Amino acid sequence: MTIQSTIERFHPAGKFLLLIGLFMIFLGVASVLQVIILASYSDIQSMKDIAKLEDFSNPNILKAMKIAQAASAILTFIIPSLFFAWLSSEKKIGYLKMNTGFHVVIGAVVIILVFTLMPLINWTGELNSHLTLPGFMSGIENWMKNSEESLKKLTEAFLKMNGIGDVIVNVIVVALLAAVGEELFFRGAMQNVFLEWTKNKHTAVWVTAIVFSALHAQFYGFLPRMLLGVVLGYLYIWSGSLWLSMLFHFLNNGMAVVFSYLVGKGSVPAETETIGSGDSPIYLVLISLIVSAGLMYFIYKNRCPTPALPIREGE
Repeated sequence: MTIQSTIERFHPAGKFLLLIGLFMIFLGVASVLQVIILASYSDIQSMKDIAKLEDFSNPNILKAMKIAQAASAILTFIIPSLFFAWLSSEKKIGYLKMNTGFHVVIGAVVIILVFTLMPLINWTGELNSHLTLPGFMSGIENWMKNSEESLKKLTEAFLKMNGIGDVIVNVIVVALLAAVGEELFFRGAMQNVFLEWTKNKHTAVWVTAIVFSALHAQFYGFLPRMLLGVVLGYLYIWSGSLWLSMLFHFLNNGMAVVFSYLVGKGSVPAETETIGSGDSPIYLVLISLIVSAGLMYFIYKNRCPTPALPIREGE
């Protein structure tokens, strides 16, 4: 009896604990490695110098942050997911649904969906920003606001690009590695576990989307990220291919990188990134909702077609 056949017999709750255990182990390894990387690129000698890590005007600090971010994506999400699939199923990458492709027409629809969904995502972000916690939780709310502000500064520093080289680095770190890692972990591994556990596709998609958003630890971005998680979950379920949700995730993050670069150069107006929020007309949000729902319905009706881009097991 192989280890795969043994773990396949585990209750889904046991598989979930195994996945989380692997995540925590590699998160610890990634945290140590991040400290080593940051220390090697800075002149921090003790905890008294830790504030220097917030000096994002220092190119060495920013470079270290990006390397640490890349290492974290690989160690925290990619490796645990692949290890989990190897441990828990004889199918290995087949368990993650990485052995099937998707029809090129569906791929084209997904590319369009990334753009049509943007006003609705921005609107949910605007809505989320106005949510407040009860008065007795004001301490927690202040902590979340401070955390959000720190993360906002880091994000702005990340997305400040001086040339095509910076764009390429950000596309790799912010878009590619994040898309591959998070889709492997949340859709390929976790959603499969919840599907086996609940026996309900919708429950698996929504629970995974909630966990996906919660683990990002951004209260004021919870709703838009959860909505993205729902879209990604259904793309994965309906297509039977992890590559499709990876494509959407990559394009969504990559679009943010490219738009930030173009806005910084003055090539496109800053309002392009925030369409659907602020003073944007509500009809743009309604159009976004209707068109995006239509595209999702098209993907649903044409789910699991004969792959035009097949990927054989083991490749």
